[in-house]
Amino acid sequence: MRRLRPAVLALVAVSTVTRVNADSVLNVLVENDVFTGSDRHYTSGVMLNYVSGINEGPKRLKKLGIRFPGIDDDDRMHVSVSLGHEIYTPTNIIATELLEDDRPYAGHVYLAAGFTTENADEVETWRLSLGLVGPGARAKVIQNNLHREIGSDEANGWDHQLDNEPVLSVAYEKKWLRLARSKTFNNKLEVDLLPHASGALGTPLTYIGAGGMVRIGRGLDHDYGPPRVRPSLPVSQFYERMSGVSWYLFAGIDVRYVAHNLFLQGNNFNSSHSVEKEDFVGDLQAGFVWNNDKFRLAYSYIYRTREFTHQDERDVFGSLSISAHF
Repeated sequence: MRRLRPAVLALVAVSTVTRVNADSVLNVLVENDVFTGSDRHYTSGVMLNYVSGINEGPKRLKKLGIRFPGIDDDDRMHVSVSLGHEIYTPTNIIATELLEDDRPYAGHVYLAAGFTTENADEVETWRLSLGLVGPGARAKVIQNNLHREIGSDEANGWDHQLDNEPVLSVAYEKKWLRLARSKTFNNKLEVDLLPHASGALGTPLTYIGAGGMVRIGRGLDHDYGPPRVRPSLPVSQFYERMSGVSWYLFAGIDVRYVAHNLFLQGNNFNSSHSVEKEDFVGDLQAGFVWNNDKFRLAYSYIYRTREFTHQDERDVFGSLSISAHF
Protein backbone atom coordinates (compact mmCIF):
# COMPACT_ATOMS: atom_id res chain seq x y z
CA MET A 1 0.00 0.00 0.00
CA ARG A 2 1.40 3.36 -1.04
CA ARG A 3 1.40 6.04 1.62
CA LEU A 4 0.68 9.65 0.79
CA ARG A 5 3.38 12.10 1.72
CA PRO A 6 2.11 15.10 3.69
CA ALA A 7 3.11 17.68 1.07
CA VAL A 8 1.23 15.82 -1.68
CA LEU A 9 -1.71 15.43 0.67
CA ALA A 10 -1.96 19.19 1.20
CA LEU A 11 -1.74 19.92 -2.52
CA VAL A 12 -4.59 17.49 -3.22
CA ALA A 13 -6.62 19.12 -0.46
CA VAL A 14 -6.11 22.63 -1.81
CA SER A 15 -6.88 21.61 -5.38
CA THR A 16 -10.15 20.05 -4.24
CA VAL A 17 -11.45 23.30 -2.73
CA THR A 18 -12.54 24.66 -6.09
CA ARG A 19 -14.73 21.62 -6.79
CA VAL A 20 -16.84 21.35 -3.65
CA ASN A 21 -20.56 21.86 -3.29
CA ALA A 22 -22.19 25.00 -1.96
CA ASP A 23 -22.67 23.69 1.57
CA SER A 24 -19.34 25.04 2.80
CA VAL A 25 -18.55 26.66 6.15
CA LEU A 26 -16.56 29.79 7.00
CA ASN A 27 -15.29 30.05 10.58
CA VAL A 28 -13.84 33.01 12.46
CA LEU A 29 -12.18 31.98 15.74
CA VAL A 30 -10.66 34.10 18.48
CA GLU A 31 -8.84 32.73 21.53
CA ASN A 32 -7.69 35.27 24.10
CA ASP A 33 -6.98 35.49 27.80
CA VAL A 34 -8.82 38.84 27.93
CA PHE A 35 -11.99 36.73 28.17
CA THR A 36 -10.78 35.54 31.57
CA GLY A 37 -9.18 38.76 32.84
CA SER A 38 -5.50 37.84 32.38
CA ASP A 39 -2.75 38.81 29.93
CA ARG A 40 0.07 36.29 29.76
CA HIS A 41 1.59 33.25 28.04
CA TYR A 42 -0.69 32.03 25.22
CA THR A 43 -2.37 35.42 25.07
CA SER A 44 -3.95 35.47 21.60
CA GLY A 45 -4.90 33.13 18.79
CA VAL A 46 -7.02 34.03 15.77
CA MET A 47 -7.92 31.92 12.76
CA LEU A 48 -9.94 32.29 9.58
CA ASN A 49 -10.97 28.85 8.40
CA TYR A 50 -12.76 27.50 5.32
CA VAL A 51 -14.23 23.99 5.27
CA SER A 52 -15.75 22.54 2.13
CA GLY A 53 -18.97 20.63 1.88
CA ILE A 54 -18.98 16.90 1.25
CA ASN A 55 -17.30 15.71 -1.93
CA GLU A 56 -15.92 12.55 -3.49
CA GLY A 57 -12.38 13.12 -2.28
CA PRO A 58 -11.56 9.49 -1.43
CA LYS A 59 -12.43 8.32 -4.95
CA ARG A 60 -10.32 11.09 -6.49
CA LEU A 61 -7.35 10.17 -4.33
CA LYS A 62 -7.51 6.57 -5.47
CA LYS A 63 -7.85 7.61 -9.11
CA LEU A 64 -4.53 9.40 -8.64
CA GLY A 65 -3.00 6.15 -7.44
CA ILE A 66 -3.01 7.22 -3.79
CA ARG A 67 -3.77 4.56 -1.22
CA PHE A 68 -4.00 6.32 2.11
CA PRO A 69 -4.60 4.15 5.20
CA GLY A 70 -8.02 4.54 6.79
CA ILE A 71 -9.80 6.18 3.83
CA ASP A 72 -12.64 4.26 2.17
CA ASP A 73 -14.53 5.14 -1.01
CA ASP A 74 -17.75 5.63 0.95
CA ASP A 75 -16.27 8.10 3.45
CA ARG A 76 -17.43 11.70 3.32
CA MET A 77 -14.63 14.21 2.90
CA HIS A 78 -14.22 17.87 3.84
CA VAL A 79 -11.28 19.99 2.71
CA SER A 80 -10.01 22.73 5.02
CA VAL A 81 -7.80 25.79 4.52
CA SER A 82 -6.85 28.04 7.46
CA LEU A 83 -4.94 31.27 8.02
CA GLY A 84 -3.94 31.88 11.63
CA HIS A 85 -1.90 34.04 13.99
CA GLU A 86 -0.74 33.45 17.59
CA ILE A 87 0.93 35.60 20.26
CA TYR A 88 2.91 34.41 23.29
CA THR A 89 4.27 36.62 26.08
CA PRO A 90 5.66 36.27 29.61
CA THR A 91 3.56 37.19 32.65
CA ASN A 92 5.19 40.58 33.20
CA ILE A 93 4.76 42.50 29.93
CA ILE A 94 5.80 45.82 31.51
CA ALA A 95 9.44 44.81 32.03
CA THR A 96 11.93 45.78 29.34
CA GLU A 97 14.67 43.38 30.49
CA LEU A 98 14.92 39.71 29.60
CA LEU A 99 12.89 37.58 32.03
CA GLU A 100 14.97 34.44 32.12
CA ASP A 101 12.55 32.31 34.16
CA ASP A 102 9.48 33.17 32.07
CA ARG A 103 8.53 32.08 28.58
CA PRO A 104 9.85 33.90 25.51
CA TYR A 105 7.95 36.48 23.51
CA ALA A 106 6.88 34.93 20.20
CA GLY A 107 4.61 35.56 17.26
CA HIS A 108 3.46 32.87 14.84
CA VAL A 109 1.65 33.26 11.51
CA TYR A 110 0.71 30.21 9.45
CA LEU A 111 -1.23 28.79 6.53
CA ALA A 112 -2.66 25.29 6.91
CA ALA A 113 -4.41 22.89 4.56
CA GLY A 114 -5.88 19.48 5.23
CA PHE A 115 -8.87 17.20 5.01
CA THR A 116 -11.31 15.32 7.19
CA THR A 117 -12.96 12.00 6.40
CA GLU A 118 -16.02 10.83 8.28
CA ASN A 119 -18.34 7.85 8.47
CA ALA A 120 -20.83 6.53 11.01
CA ASP A 121 -18.10 5.32 13.38
CA GLU A 122 -15.20 7.77 13.26
CA VAL A 123 -13.76 11.05 12.01
CA GLU A 124 -10.14 11.46 10.94
CA THR A 125 -8.29 14.68 10.12
CA TRP A 126 -4.89 15.34 8.58
CA ARG A 127 -3.36 18.82 8.31
CA LEU A 128 -0.16 20.30 6.92
CA SER A 129 0.85 23.72 8.29
CA LEU A 130 3.56 26.09 7.03
CA GLY A 131 4.35 29.25 8.95
CA LEU A 132 6.79 31.78 10.31
CA VAL A 133 7.86 32.46 13.90
CA GLY A 134 9.60 35.70 14.81
CA PRO A 135 9.40 39.46 14.12
CA GLY A 136 8.07 38.73 10.64
CA ALA A 137 4.82 37.58 12.24
CA ARG A 138 4.27 41.20 13.39
CA ALA A 139 3.04 40.15 16.83
CA LYS A 140 4.61 43.19 18.53
CA VAL A 141 2.76 45.63 16.28
CA ILE A 142 -0.55 43.76 16.50
CA GLN A 143 -0.50 43.40 20.27
CA ASN A 144 0.62 46.91 21.15
CA ASN A 145 -1.71 48.61 18.67
CA LEU A 146 -4.61 46.66 20.13
CA HIS A 147 -3.54 47.45 23.70
CA ARG A 148 -3.41 51.16 22.86
CA GLU A 149 -6.91 51.01 21.41
CA ILE A 150 -8.40 49.35 24.49
CA GLY A 151 -6.33 51.31 27.01
CA SER A 152 -4.18 48.41 28.26
CA ASP A 153 -0.46 48.45 29.06
CA GLU A 154 1.86 47.92 26.10
CA ALA A 155 4.22 44.97 26.09
CA ASN A 156 7.77 46.29 26.43
CA GLY A 157 9.88 43.14 26.07
CA TRP A 158 9.45 42.35 22.38
CA ASP A 159 13.16 43.04 21.74
CA HIS A 160 13.73 39.60 23.31
CA GLN A 161 11.32 37.68 21.08
CA LEU A 162 12.29 34.58 19.13
CA ASP A 163 14.16 35.13 15.85
CA ASN A 164 12.60 34.70 12.42
CA GLU A 165 12.35 31.02 11.53
CA PRO A 166 10.12 29.08 9.10
CA VAL A 167 8.13 26.27 10.71
CA LEU A 168 6.47 23.18 9.28
CA SER A 169 4.24 20.59 10.92
CA VAL A 170 1.94 17.67 10.17
CA ALA A 171 -0.94 16.95 12.56
CA TYR A 172 -3.50 14.17 12.92
CA GLU A 173 -6.64 13.65 14.97
CA LYS A 174 -9.18 10.84 15.27
CA LYS A 175 -12.56 10.94 16.99
CA TRP A 176 -14.74 7.94 17.73
CA LEU A 177 -18.44 8.72 17.26
CA ARG A 178 -21.45 7.62 19.22
CA LEU A 179 -19.53 5.61 21.78
CA ALA A 180 -22.26 6.36 24.28
CA ARG A 181 -25.47 8.17 23.36
CA SER A 182 -28.81 8.15 25.07
CA LYS A 183 -31.97 10.24 25.11
CA THR A 184 -33.61 11.29 28.30
CA PHE A 185 -36.36 13.66 29.44
CA ASN A 186 -39.05 12.49 26.99
CA ASN A 187 -36.50 11.88 24.24
CA LYS A 188 -35.79 15.62 23.91
CA LEU A 189 -32.34 15.73 25.44
CA GLU A 190 -29.32 13.87 24.05
CA VAL A 191 -26.07 12.88 25.74
CA ASP A 192 -22.92 11.59 24.08
CA LEU A 193 -19.22 10.95 24.66
CA LEU A 194 -16.58 11.76 22.03
CA PRO A 195 -13.14 10.26 22.79
CA HIS A 196 -10.22 11.31 20.63
CA ALA A 197 -6.52 10.79 19.98
CA SER A 198 -4.20 13.31 18.33
CA GLY A 199 -0.60 14.03 17.49
CA ALA A 200 1.70 16.43 15.66
CA LEU A 201 5.19 16.21 14.24
CA GLY A 202 7.07 19.35 13.29
CA THR A 203 9.47 22.14 14.09
CA PRO A 204 7.02 24.24 16.17
CA LEU A 205 5.27 21.44 18.10
CA THR A 206 5.66 17.68 18.46
CA TYR A 207 3.23 15.87 20.74
CA ILE A 208 0.81 12.98 21.19
CA GLY A 209 -2.41 13.30 23.12
CA ALA A 210 -5.75 11.79 24.04
CA GLY A 211 -8.95 12.88 25.72
CA GLY A 212 -12.68 13.06 25.46
CA MET A 213 -15.74 15.29 25.65
CA VAL A 214 -19.20 14.86 27.14
CA ARG A 215 -22.05 16.79 25.51
CA ILE A 216 -25.67 17.26 26.53
CA GLY A 217 -28.29 19.08 24.48
CA ARG A 218 -30.22 18.80 21.22
CA GLY A 219 -29.00 18.09 17.68
CA LEU A 220 -25.69 16.50 18.62
CA ASP A 221 -25.45 14.76 15.24
CA HIS A 222 -24.79 18.04 13.44
CA ASP A 223 -21.18 18.61 14.52
CA TYR A 224 -18.28 16.96 16.39
CA GLY A 225 -17.58 19.48 19.11
CA PRO A 226 -16.75 23.19 19.43
CA PRO A 227 -14.10 24.76 17.16
CA ARG A 228 -10.70 25.61 18.62
CA VAL A 229 -7.58 27.33 17.32
CA ARG A 230 -4.79 25.39 19.05
CA PRO A 231 -4.06 22.54 19.24
CA SER A 232 -7.43 21.77 17.63
CA LEU A 233 -7.64 20.49 14.04
CA PRO A 234 -10.19 21.33 11.31
CA VAL A 235 -12.40 18.34 12.20
CA SER A 236 -14.41 20.47 14.63
CA GLN A 237 -14.93 23.34 12.20
CA PHE A 238 -17.60 21.74 10.00
CA TYR A 239 -21.24 21.46 11.02
CA GLU A 240 -24.29 20.28 9.10
CA ARG A 241 -27.30 22.39 8.24
CA MET A 242 -30.46 21.59 10.16
CA SER A 243 -34.02 22.85 10.41
CA GLY A 244 -34.72 24.68 13.63
CA VAL A 245 -32.23 25.27 16.41
CA SER A 246 -29.75 22.95 18.12
CA TRP A 247 -27.64 23.56 21.21
CA TYR A 248 -25.53 21.74 23.74
CA LEU A 249 -23.36 22.20 26.79
CA PHE A 250 -20.04 20.37 26.96
CA ALA A 251 -17.10 19.54 29.18
CA GLY A 252 -13.88 17.88 28.05
CA ILE A 253 -10.29 16.99 28.81
CA ASP A 254 -7.18 16.63 26.67
CA VAL A 255 -3.79 15.39 27.92
CA ARG A 256 -0.66 15.69 25.78
CA TYR A 257 2.89 14.42 26.02
CA VAL A 258 4.94 17.24 24.54
CA ALA A 259 8.25 16.17 23.02
CA HIS A 260 9.08 19.59 21.55
CA ASN A 261 7.66 23.11 21.89
CA LEU A 262 9.54 25.84 20.03
CA PHE A 263 7.53 28.56 21.81
CA LEU A 264 9.12 27.47 25.09
CA GLN A 265 12.43 25.89 24.06
CA GLY A 266 13.42 28.68 21.69
CA ASN A 267 14.55 28.77 18.08
CA ASN A 268 15.56 25.51 16.48
CA PHE A 269 18.45 26.92 14.44
CA ASN A 270 19.60 29.99 16.41
CA SER A 271 20.44 30.72 20.01
CA SER A 272 17.51 32.38 21.76
CA HIS A 273 15.78 32.73 25.10
CA SER A 274 14.24 29.48 26.31
CA VAL A 275 12.72 27.81 29.36
CA GLU A 276 12.42 24.17 30.40
CA LYS A 277 9.12 22.73 29.22
CA GLU A 278 6.85 20.40 31.15
CA ASP A 279 6.53 17.02 29.45
CA PHE A 280 2.81 16.60 30.16
CA VAL A 281 0.22 19.32 29.60
CA GLY A 282 -3.52 19.06 30.15
CA ASP A 283 -6.52 21.14 29.07
CA LEU A 284 -9.89 21.18 30.80
CA GLN A 285 -12.61 22.97 28.88
CA ALA A 286 -16.32 23.68 29.21
CA GLY A 287 -18.79 25.81 27.29
CA PHE A 288 -21.75 25.88 24.94
CA VAL A 289 -22.60 25.65 21.23
CA TRP A 290 -25.71 27.08 19.52
CA ASN A 291 -26.60 26.82 15.86
CA ASN A 292 -29.45 27.07 13.37
CA ASP A 293 -29.70 26.41 9.64
CA LYS A 294 -27.22 29.21 8.85
CA PHE A 295 -25.03 30.21 11.81
CA ARG A 296 -23.18 28.64 14.72
CA LEU A 297 -21.93 30.35 17.87
CA ALA A 298 -19.56 28.59 20.28
CA TYR A 299 -17.71 29.57 23.42
CA SER A 300 -15.17 27.54 25.41
CA TYR A 301 -13.51 28.29 28.74
CA ILE A 302 -10.13 26.55 28.88
CA TYR A 303 -7.99 25.78 31.92
CA ARG A 304 -4.45 24.70 30.98
CA THR A 305 -1.90 23.14 33.32
CA ARG A 306 1.63 24.51 33.63
CA GLU A 307 3.62 24.33 30.39
CA PHE A 308 7.10 25.15 31.76
CA THR A 309 9.06 24.56 34.94
CA HIS A 310 9.04 28.01 36.54
CA GLN A 311 5.48 28.90 35.57
CA ASP A 312 3.84 30.42 38.65
CA GLU A 313 0.19 30.09 37.66
CA ARG A 314 -1.84 27.84 35.45
CA ASP A 315 -3.43 29.53 32.46
CA VAL A 316 -7.07 30.21 31.66
CA PHE A 317 -8.39 31.70 28.44
CA GLY A 318 -11.54 31.81 26.35
CA SER A 319 -12.29 30.67 22.81
CA LEU A 320 -15.09 32.31 20.79
CA SER A 321 -16.12 31.30 17.28
CA ILE A 322 -18.74 32.41 14.77
CA SER A 323 -19.47 30.14 11.81
CA ALA A 324 -21.70 30.43 8.75
CA HIS A 325 -22.80 28.23 5.86
CA PHE A 326 -22.58 29.70 2.38
